[in-house]
Formats: sequence, C-alpha cells, structure tokens
Amino acid sequence: MLTLRTVASVSCRRCRLAKPGLEAAPLPGKWGPIILSDVCADCWRDWIEEQTRLINHERLLPSDPEHRKVLYARMSAFLNLTAEGV
Repeated sequence: MLTLRTVASVSCRRCRLAKPGLEAAPLPGKWGPIILSDVCADCWRDWIEEQTRLINHERLLPSDPEHRKVLYARMSAFLNLTAEGV
C-alpha cells in the first residue's frame, strides 16, 4: 500500500504564495525553524542553486566561519528572512 506524506503549506516570505513547505528543517540551529515555517520547498530549491553558484563563483568555503557568515547573510536576503540574534 502506498503511503503519501502530507507537507504543511507555508506562506512563503520569498514568493509571497501559500505553497508546500519542506518536510524537515534544512539547517541546524536558529535558521532551521525559521526556514521551515517561512520558506516553500520551491524557493528553498532556488536558494540551493543560488548557493551553489555563489560557492563556485566567489570561491566560498562553507567550512570557513567567515565564508559561512557571508552565505547566511546572502541566504537571508535571498529568502527575505530575518533571525533575531543570528
């Protein structure tokens, strides 16, 4: 028997539409719950593509704390997010 997963609909901060969200928080820490509640799956996929482009073109290393700060700042701007204290 086939079991279908139901994914909650979110009011996406980036595209401003009510669309299916993610199944689980995509990041640990404070950003995970924010993304889960405020970003649709489509816009998250768009961000992953943009992040890949940024890493390749700007030669960012996600393992470097300073580069990670740049990626989080770009992510929050791309997805129209804010996180208090992040």
